[in-house]
Amino acid sequence: MASTSQRRRRNQPKKKQMTATSYLVIISIITFGVMAGLLFQHSSINEKNNEIRSLQKTLDEAIQVNDSKEGQLVTNMNLQAIEALARGYGMKEPVQEQYRRESTVKSSEPSSTTETPKFNGWLENLF
Repeated sequence: MASTSQRRRRNQPKKKQMTATSYLVIISIITFGVMAGLLFQHSSINEKNNEIRSLQKTLDEAIQVNDSKEGQLVTNMNLQAIEALARGYGMKEPVQEQYRRESTVKSSEPSSTTETPKFNGWLENLF
């Protein structure tokens, strides 16, 4: 009988015990996986943030153009309403004789009537 109990013990495989190195390797692999996941998530967030900034810039430009066009439209509508009201009161287009043309030619000599006095020192102006 002794031989059967020895056979049973020999047939059973020995349990492998985990050493400190095994634990360290497993923890290192898990840590590497977590860190890689965090880096991927950070990269994804950064990419989405850049896309949002680009879309926000495009939206701001579109809003500015829209406001500009709306302002032009309102101004144009107001001018047309004012002109319609003035024509209702009897406004007419001016005839050719009512137009006045002015020429702006720079004169070489300054006129003495429009000449400004020279600036003197503050002590001279005091007296």
